[in-house]
Amino acid sequence: MQNILDRTNRFYLEMSRKLLSEKEYDVLEKLLMEKISLREAAQQYGVTSQYVEKLYQRAFSKAKEMAEMFSEIESYQKKLQELKRQVNPNPTPAQIRKEKTDKDRQKLLLNSAFPFSRRLQGVLETLEIKSIGELADIPLKDFQHFRGFKIKCKEELIAFIEFENIAYLFKGFSKWKKEPIEQLK
Repeated sequence: MQNILDRTNRFYLEMSRKLLSEKEYDVLEKLLMEKISLREAAQQYGVTSQYVEKLYQRAFSKAKEMAEMFSEIESYQKKLQELKRQVNPNPTPAQIRKEKTDKDRQKLLLNSAFPFSRRLQGVLETLEIKSIGELADIPLKDFQHFRGFKIKCKEELIAFIEFENIAYLFKGFSKWKKEPIEQLK
């Protein structure tokens, strides 16, 4: 559970990076990710605990506003899709597939309910993969060449793809999942 909270905190922290001042970002990172106390943060910055708490509250409010804004954007996107359906109430199967593909490719890995291990999460962070679309853009055979991607990571990636039901985004997935991983010597 703590891993999910940490990932959520990291997500909101990264999303609000441009919105926060450098000091606000540093304070949030220290309190949320490094889990230091208000007193320790105050000592590091040479200020009072009350000042750090006010800075934290202000930064937290900004991050919360940002999250609410994203929620509003998502609701407007849904309304736009509804309006499109009203204009074209009988979409073709190709249009439905395209919409589903676009939606799946845009989904962020952090928003998945799949419990990533630290091992695979580290590989994905190293590769700077944040969305399913970015993951699907890498040919599956190339993963075995990435440092740290071994048998357990492959098993977990297969489980993730099947969990999210996105195998159609990965060319040759059914064949790749049966092949043994070739370890480089």
